[in-house]
Parts: sequence; structure tokens; C-alpha cells
Amino acid sequence: MLRVMTVFLGVFFLMQSAFAETVRPEIGKYVQGYQGQEGAIVWLMRIGPRAANEALVQISHVDNDVDGRIFRCKVQMVRDGEKSYTTEINGKSFELLRMKDGNGNLYMPDEPSSWWINYNDDLSKSDVANPDHFLTAYLEQDAKKQ
Repeated sequence: MLRVMTVFLGVFFLMQSAFAETVRPEIGKYVQGYQGQEGAIVWLMRIGPRAANEALVQISHVDNDVDGRIFRCKVQMVRDGEKSYTTEINGKSFELLRMKDGNGNLYMPDEPSSWWINYNDDLSKSDVANPDHFLTAYLEQDAKKQ
């Protein structure tokens, strides 16, 4: 009887952990929207604790392989208040954005030049700019890779 109870409890705990919800990382309160040349749209949101200096970045409405993908980027102050958003693309470090005072440059793989973007209040306050939905989209995208 003791063996049966031990096996039962072991199976119960294994099943409970299998169905337990994945812990969601800390995120920022807001998703910021930026718009740029030829309709390019960029979404930014902090992920993880502030001290980690990381952000989720999504680029859309561009004719490039990065269209629609959400990247987890390292954020670094580079000079004169500029922030650099760097991620890994095709196994190499790649700077996606360089921002300062609500304006910046968007860099995409295989593009000969950068694209100018600036903060868009209407995008940032729209229903689309939902932090929980943005995080879920990122986590689901990440799960599909595996």
C-alpha cells in the first residue's frame, strides 16, 4: 500500500508540474509605438527587471525577413543619451535600433541604409499597444521555434 501511495503521489506531482502555468517575466507598463518611413512600425516594451536593460522590439510593415518578428534586445546607453537595441540575428549580434529623444534609426538585415522612425502617440495609446498581449505574442513565437 505504501508503494502504491508513493507512486500515486509521484505521478500527481509530475502531472501538476506539467500543467503548471509558466512564470511570465516582469514587463513594462506600456508598449511604445513608433512609425517611420514607408509605413514601418516599431513596438518597444521593457522586459525583465529595469536593471537587466532588456526590451522586446517588434518591426512590422517592412518588406524584410524581420517583418512581424519580436526580438529580445539588450539596451545600452552609447553616447549623448542614445540607446542602442541589439539582438542576435542568424547567429550574429545585430543592432536593430538607435534611439534618442523619441526619434531614431531602424536597421534591418540586408538593407543598405537605416530607416528613420519617431514616437507615435496614437499608436502608443491604441488598443493594440497592450503589454500583456505583446508578451504573450513573444512567448508564443518563442515556443514555436522549439
